[in-house]
Amino acid sequence: MKKKCLALVLAIISIFSISLFLTGCGGDDSGVRKSSKTKEAEKTDYKYTVYLITMNQGSNYWKQINDGCAEAAKKLGNVRYEWSAPINGKDEEQIECIDKAIADGANAIIISVISPQGEVEALKRAEKAGVKIIYVDSFSDYPALAVLRTNNETAGHMAGQTMKKALAEKGITSGTIGIAGNTVARNGISRDKGFRAEFEGTGFTVAPTKDMNKDRRNVKNFVREHPDYVGFFGSNEQCTSAICEQINDMDIRPVIVGFDTSDYTLTQIKDGILYATMQQKPKQMGYDGIMLAVDALDGKYKGMNEDRDMGVEVITKDKI
Repeated sequence: MKKKCLALVLAIISIFSISLFLTGCGGDDSGVRKSSKTKEAEKTDYKYTVYLITMNQGSNYWKQINDGCAEAAKKLGNVRYEWSAPINGKDEEQIECIDKAIADGANAIIISVISPQGEVEALKRAEKAGVKIIYVDSFSDYPALAVLRTNNETAGHMAGQTMKKALAEKGITSGTIGIAGNTVARNGISRDKGFRAEFEGTGFTVAPTKDMNKDRRNVKNFVREHPDYVGFFGSNEQCTSAICEQINDMDIRPVIVGFDTSDYTLTQIKDGILYATMQQKPKQMGYDGIMLAVDALDGKYKGMNEDRDMGVEVITKDKI
C-alpha cells in the first residue's frame, strides 16, 4: 500500500514539474517572460524570425506594440514572431531576453531598452550574430537601424501646457506639482525635461520626480503623502493609473495629466479624475517595426540610426 501511495505522489510531482516547464521561458525560472507559440506556428516554415523585447508584458502600452507586430507578421506571412520581456523589469533580465533571442535564431530584434547603457554589450553580441536591431519607444546608446518613438521631450512640453491650461481653468496660479515616472529610461527623462520646462518662471514649483521603481505602491504613497499638491503628472501608463487610483481614495481633486490610453485611463477621464492623457501610437510602432525589419533583411532598407517620430495627441474628455 505504501509503495502504491509513493508511486502516486511521484506521478503527481512529475506532472506538476512538466506543467511548470511548459509555462516558463526556455524551461527555467530566469525572470524572462515569453509569448507562447501555437502548434500551427511551430509547423510553419518561415523566412525570418523577429523578436519584440519590451520592458515588461503587463502594461497595455506594450500589449499594443505587440498587437502591431503580430498584425504585421500575419500580413507578411513569412515571419515567425515572438514577444519576450523581463518579469521584474531589470537590465540583467532584458539582457537574457536578447541572448535567448539570438540563441533561438532571431534575424531581427525590435526592442525598448530599460536603460541607455544596460543592454549595450548584449546588443553588440546580437549584431555580431547578424541580427538587425530596431528600437521602439526607448533606445540605447548602441547604434541601430532606426528608432520608432514618440518625441518624448515634445510630449512632455505638451503635457506641461495641458497642465497649465487646466490649472488656469480652476483659477490656480501657484503651488507644487508632483511627477511620477521612470527616471532611468530615456523616454521618461525626456518627458520629465519637457514638462518641467513649461513651468520655468511661473508661480509653480515642480517637485523632484518620484520613480515608481517597479512598485505602484511607491507612487500611491507619494500621492497620499502630498495632499497639498495642486497637480500630478504621470509620465507613463502605470504611474498615471497609480495616481488616479490613489486620488479616488482621497477627498482631494488635483489636476492630473497622464500618459497613454488604457481602458482604465480613458474611464478616469470620463469620470473627471484625469484631466487629460498623452496618446502615443504604440500599435503603429510595432507594425512599422516588423515591416522595417523585414525590409532590412530583404535588402530594401539600408538606413542607419533613423529617428522616426510617431506623433502624440492630447486626449481630453471631449475627444472620447
